[in-house]
Amino acid sequence: MAGVDKIKEKILRDSEEKAAEIIASAKTQADEIHKKAQATAAAKATDLQKKAENEVSDKKRIINSMAELEIRNQILNAKQNIIEKVFAAALDKLSSMEINEYKSLLKAMMLKAVISGEEEVILSQRDKELLGAGFVSEANALLSQNGKLGALKLSNDAANIKGGFLLRSKGMEINNSFEALLKMHRDDIEPKVAELLF
Repeated sequence: MAGVDKIKEKILRDSEEKAAEIIASAKTQADEIHKKAQATAAAKATDLQKKAENEVSDKKRIINSMAELEIRNQILNAKQNIIEKVFAAALDKLSSMEINEYKSLLKAMMLKAVISGEEEVILSQRDKELLGAGFVSEANALLSQNGKLGALKLSNDAANIKGGFLLRSKGMEINNSFEALLKMHRDDIEPKVAELLF
């Protein structure tokens, strides 16, 4: 699955490029969250000390534990938000590749995904305008060169996707949109992205 491998490599490369910026932002957010939680815990502890000296140590431990749990939850949420932004940025970057690189990637993906060679290719409206019918002719030529039937047809329909394509054949639809591929491989990619970021 060369196309999927290229997508994975591209996501990892994009993640590395964004890592410094995102790490700095995440650390700033974590520091702010930590400071706020510490201030809240200290204020609650002082109030309790005035009310009942004999309960201070127990209450303080409880409040600190709750504050630490809240800090951990907020940091985890902040990290998850950053990872979401990385995946969204990767999708945007894939969709806005240089035209020749983009065409090559789609053709390589199509070579792997085509089953009969007579499928209907459904592109996004943007890609239909950008790539045109000539793209399907180029894909058919590539299929023929690789011993497959090259009789793909460009659909009049447009898919609601950012990039990639759908293949339709005899009531069956194969989703090779970038969104679907990222979602399908997210469990494999996300730990590597998190490792790079954090």
